[in-house]
Amino acid sequence: RRRRRRRRRRRPLHCYRPLDLDLQNSTKAEYDNVVERWENEREMWESEETYLSDMNEIKCGLEYKNSTIGNCKPHWKKESMSEKVLATLKVAESYNRMIDVVATLTGALFLYVAKFGYLARTVGMVTVTSMKTTIVFDILTSSLAVLAWWSLGYGLAFGKDNYPESGDNGLYGGDNFFSTNFNDLSSLIGGGDDTTESAKTHADFLLHLGLSLICVGIPVGTLAERATIQFTILSATILGVVIYPVVAHVFWDENGWFSPYREKKLLFDCGVVDTAGAGVVHTTGAVVALAAAVIIDARRERWTMNEDSAKPVLQPKPQYSPAFEAFGCVIVFVTSIATTAFCVREFTEDGPTVGRAIINNLICSGTSAFTACVFGHYYTGVVSPQLAGGGMIAGIATIASGCAVVTPEGAFIMGFVGGIAYYMGGALLITIRVDDVSHAISMHGFAGVVGLIMTGLFADPVFYEQAFYDTRYYDSGCYGMFYNGGPTAVLTQSYGAMTIIAYAGTISTLVFGIYHLAIGGRFPEKMLEQGLDSCRMGGETSYTSAARKPDPLKYAKIHGGNPEFDD
Repeated sequence: RRRRRRRRRRRPLHCYRPLDLDLQNSTKAEYDNVVERWENEREMWESEETYLSDMNEIKCGLEYKNSTIGNCKPHWKKESMSEKVLATLKVAESYNRMIDVVATLTGALFLYVAKFGYLARTVGMVTVTSMKTTIVFDILTSSLAVLAWWSLGYGLAFGKDNYPESGDNGLYGGDNFFSTNFNDLSSLIGGGDDTTESAKTHADFLLHLGLSLICVGIPVGTLAERATIQFTILSATILGVVIYPVVAHVFWDENGWFSPYREKKLLFDCGVVDTAGAGVVHTTGAVVALAAAVIIDARRERWTMNEDSAKPVLQPKPQYSPAFEAFGCVIVFVTSIATTAFCVREFTEDGPTVGRAIINNLICSGTSAFTACVFGHYYTGVVSPQLAGGGMIAGIATIASGCAVVTPEGAFIMGFVGGIAYYMGGALLITIRVDDVSHAISMHGFAGVVGLIMTGLFADPVFYEQAFYDTRYYDSGCYGMFYNGGPTAVLTQSYGAMTIIAYAGTISTLVFGIYHLAIGGRFPEKMLEQGLDSCRMGGETSYTSAARKPDPLKYAKIHGGNPEFDD
């Protein structure tokens, strides 16, 4: 009897526990019944594997009543080192993915703040008679850009495309219209890779929506004070649905025609480098703005004939607020630090690339602003705040292409050339009498094209290796010509710039020209003379009487002791 009791005590207690037995509250008779059942059923087990599996199910059912029994592992079975390493790597990859998601969302947030900066700058540069109209037009185009990106833009830009495998298409995506994949919540339930992938998809959607808002808003500043609301809406629709998504797919989607983010079927074996949108965002929007400005013509009395002049003379327009303009430029400059960095695709894997992009952006934008001011002072004798702010944004557009692959020295040279391109581009527009209210064509278009091409000159081979596939530049010389890379990179970048100009310019010119001839895209001259705010927005913006009332003490000496004077 003592041997039998010892033998029973030595057996693991969990081996005798059925799923419905509470060992602590059971009686001795129930315990003996379990032992008897165990001995009877053990003879029926065919192999040791079945034995261990059933013991595992009994244990898991006792200890984890709400879990799936088949997924439990016996406590005596230890995981191998390789299994532990794989599990750890999987968790680390998931965490890295979530960091990428947070970084992408941060970049998207700064893009929306930058959109406010562009609006503030444009409002500060128009006259007081059109300030309300400019604000309303910008808000309406931003709303249309959001709807366009959600409905068709995202699908055209990043939808399915089999160009690398089949050689067909490469110009636009074929699914994800109206973003129906966001309505599937099955990937958000249960955690794991599906959750991080779905979150990354949402973050990329928001990031590229912000870039689309910046691009669509570029023509609004150029066309201010004379284009109708219908024409402005048309430009936003064409740019947000037809032009920008196609250019974004060609350059940024992995299956796009010019994309460098793959290993085969590359344009000239390299692909076009445009990290943060010098071509996709800045040049595309500027080309559309140029076509619209030529068709709509200049503002009223922008160029007038004098008695002693043989050709029209440029007439300055008083801007609403230089402070607003400077405020908007500072916002754009600060936000560009984040947006340039977070446009790098893999934040955790490309940490050095992110830091390099930020440094290059600061160097290039500062150099461009200084260069524009120096050239302006040399030719006019005046240091203009418009040139300072415009030169800063021109530097941002210049470095947006190669911010991840150039050295600080290259960023300095690119900023110098970008500032010259901005100033000379603006002078060229004045010469051919193209009225660009916000300087958008010169600071986005001329500087953006220069930045695209100069990336092919200053792309460092080591940095190119870090940003793209490791072995590509050894075989095809995709790095800069100034680093013995040959002409391949310059030809590739130039080809990309010319393609944007041809595609965006052709479509916008045809659409705007037909609309202007058939309906008209310009406000009547009488309405422009009275002021758009007075005719359409309930009156011009004016200061209150309290703000305009003079200070008697301040003006006493000037007006002979009488503060009353004529405004």
